[in-house]
Amino acid sequence: MLPYDADPVLLQASDLAREIRQVRRAARAAETFAKATGRETDLSAAAVLQQDLTALQTSLELLLTEPGNLAIVHTALDERATVLRAAVQARRAELAQRDRLNKAERIVTAAARDSRSLTSAERERVRELRAPLLQETAEETETALAGTHWQQHINTAARRDATIEALGTMRLREARAQLRDGLLMTEQMRGIIAEALPSLTRGEPVLLVGETGGAKTALAEHLALRASGSEPELISGYGDITSAQVIGSHELRAENGATVSVFVPGPLLRAMAEGRPVILDEVNAMPAEFLKRLNRILQLRPGDRLGVQENAGREVLVAQGFAILATANEQTPHRYRGIDRLSSELVNRFGANGYRVHYPDANTRYDEIPSENGLLAFAAVVNERGELPIELNADEVLRAARAAFISQQVFSGQNGKGFADFVSTEREIDGRPGLDEAVLAPRTLVAVLQKVAGSAGAVSLDHALTRFVESVMHREDRRVLALILEGQGFQLG
Repeated sequence: MLPYDADPVLLQASDLAREIRQVRRAARAAETFAKATGRETDLSAAAVLQQDLTALQTSLELLLTEPGNLAIVHTALDERATVLRAAVQARRAELAQRDRLNKAERIVTAAARDSRSLTSAERERVRELRAPLLQETAEETETALAGTHWQQHINTAARRDATIEALGTMRLREARAQLRDGLLMTEQMRGIIAEALPSLTRGEPVLLVGETGGAKTALAEHLALRASGSEPELISGYGDITSAQVIGSHELRAENGATVSVFVPGPLLRAMAEGRPVILDEVNAMPAEFLKRLNRILQLRPGDRLGVQENAGREVLVAQGFAILATANEQTPHRYRGIDRLSSELVNRFGANGYRVHYPDANTRYDEIPSENGLLAFAAVVNERGELPIELNADEVLRAARAAFISQQVFSGQNGKGFADFVSTEREIDGRPGLDEAVLAPRTLVAVLQKVAGSAGAVSLDHALTRFVESVMHREDRRVLALILEGQGFQLG
């Protein structure tokens, strides 16, 4: 923040402005709800919020009309405008760079879809588009600012810090939008998407393997939409699903006073005929009878035909847009009950299109900042302006992100610096990680923080994390998770 932000007038004006925004949102929501119900109590509650809003606006107006205060605010606003212009300029440079890389990706994907090599002109165009690789880390924001029109105005340390903070807020708002669309675009995710898309557009199968809660399904859904532009069929491997439910079966129906047997295609055949991708979620939990059939199906490409034995051998034409994306959890003796190791024959059908999806910050040391978990944590709870709710502060969100990172590293067996602090003696001997069944995975971290943010102050982060640990069935896992969380300063009840 800039030094003038410490001015009591500015602090008071800032607090009032934020409170006005919060009450305005609450008043709008209450008014909409009251109109829907028509209840007197709801109408009264909406009216009270409107009165609160009017009182806050009056307080802000009175503050600004006091002698000298308006000049202080105008000076601060001018300074803030300078900082924001510089941050916007840098952000535009980042987005322009990303647009160039996306154009290069589309050229490569189009050629791959047509199973052809790039032309000489296309190769040169791709080379030009990929040339100026601009880093997107906060530490290198000055690189993004270099050469911009507003660089000359960022001539003090305070202005530079404020510009970096403003640029970080813009990135955070983008991350918030990505997360609400289903997938946070980390460097790992972007890399997998860029490599897998050309294969999917040709109808080749893709396999995503990783630990629980690492966004494999979300990544598969994103890839499916990017590759075909249509909603995929999602088939979950858990439960009592049968091969007939996936492929299709005969059903008895009444027609013209008679009972006839009609073949009803399952989601796999529907996707083939309609040219849509299929996601086989947790494929290694699917029945063995279907996995044997899958060996043949994974070899199909658009334009091929499949004889359906459940339908007297009648053929289905594989339409353009069909492809299979499979997700699989790691196969270990102690985790993921009900799954089997995928056969080498089946895995070989995916060829070079198998990707291991790691937890965020997979290559980060224990003594480094887990930036991806941190971005995920903040993106999960900030509002559209990039502001944290009053129920959470930045320090505890960062500590939760770090605790999640440590648990993920321990769970996945990444023996980095500090690993031994979270492994009991007997498990250190046999090499097993210190968490057998439970982890503060990315999706769990998001759920915990959103519970606190949405509780209107009724639930603290300490309490929510306590609930998470208490719900873990494995006693040793509870001990290790408590050790990790308490090591980050959380007080578990």
